[in-house]
Amino acid sequence: MPGLYPQRRRQACGALYSKSLEQSLDGVTPAEASWTSSGTSNSIWQIVNHLVFWNEDVIHRIKGTENPHKPKDNEETFANPGNPEDENGWNLTVKRLNEVMNELKAVIAELNDEKLKEPYAADRYSIERLLSNAIMHAVYHIGQIVLLRKLQSSWGGVDWS
Repeated sequence: MPGLYPQRRRQACGALYSKSLEQSLDGVTPAEASWTSSGTSNSIWQIVNHLVFWNEDVIHRIKGTENPHKPKDNEETFANPGNPEDENGWNLTVKRLNEVMNELKAVIAELNDEKLKEPYAADRYSIERLLSNAIMHAVYHIGQIVLLRKLQSSWGGVDWS
């Protein structure tokens, strides 16, 4: 069954970093999400906004569609730092992230080996490389989230079960 192993590997990879992101945010309150270590660094909330934008952008690139969100610069993708009192706003932000991550996993699961090797746009690198870069980007920001939680003393570790 050629192609079966790579397909399972793609699904596991998408699920793995999605699960790590989910665990890094488990139990985060709006106050913790909006906290910054220096007042000038990004909050967890801002990092989540940024991940929503960039993972949506990866979905658009793979599908060959135009991303309707056009930030003037990367800073804009982090958006506002959040409100420590806004539980509904934080819950909606996490819900949106989960929706985007589930859509990305579904898009990844539909890719075959040939499609992975294709450029995602004319004169661009392969979808496989795009996904590799997206995963490294997300993992970097997951590390930032965990570090912020450790600085807050709100990190309880990872459940490996």
